Amino acid sequence: MNLKEKTLTEILRGFGKVAVALSGGLDSGALLHFAASALGAENCAALTADTPQMPRAEMGDSERLCAAAGVARRAVKSAEIPEAIRENPPDRCYLCKRGIFSEFARICREESLGTLCDGTNADDLSDFRPGMRALRELGVRSPLLEAGWGKADILEYARENMPRFAPSPSNACLMTRFESGARVSESALRAVDAAEEFVRSLGFSRVRVRVHGKRARVELGAGELGRFFARAGELAPAVAERLKSLGFESVSVDLNGYSMGNMNR
Repeated sequence: MNLKEKTLTEILRGFGKVAVALSGGLDSGALLHFAASALGAENCAALTADTPQMPRAEMGDSERLCAAAGVARRAVKSAEIPEAIRENPPDRCYLCKRGIFSEFARICREESLGTLCDGTNADDLSDFRPGMRALRELGVRSPLLEAGWGKADILEYARENMPRFAPSPSNACLMTRFESGARVSESALRAVDAAEEFVRSLGFSRVRVRVHGKRARVELGAGELGRFFARAGELAPAVAERLKSLGFESVSVDLNGYSMGNMNR
């Protein structure tokens, strides 16, 4: 056990019991796995938000991880986008996080689930993340961040300790695919989710479909752009056809590749 793992273990044992806000992505998934190992599955719970903003793939990942770890899972469900964030305001992430984590905190209190934690890590501090203010206001703890874990630490832990479960790269809230101030519908979220799932089915892991009105701009991981263009004659028509069937009028591939927080600029 290295120093960062020892530090994380000490933090978690100080809590005694934890409830992890589980997105289904790698960060919160690794935290839940580590917590179950450090505290015992009986002292851990997972809380997930089953909302239109969540990619369906991540919901499936969260279910599989909880089952494998033997950790109880609670899903907070909503069929509609909250009106407070439907217009995709600049503080959307704060408002959304505040609403979801307020509900998580209520469940933790009423069911005595322990300390509410999330998967924020040290590398997240370099991105524009207004939702972190909501976490601070609600007293949500971020053990990975507190123990100094970054993405590289999380990836190393997952490779060594979670070989049978490889969560998808975090896909983030689907609202991040739209421009600030753009009114977003549930059907638009479903279209983006389906578009990204199709591109992933072609063998690409880091995928974002950014929406500009009726235009779709596809971002791929920097290491995957070359593979796409090597097969562009085959892949470009397939991607264009599928995305147009979902309602987009034009489709492009961003030559700059994937960039975290792209729509925040």
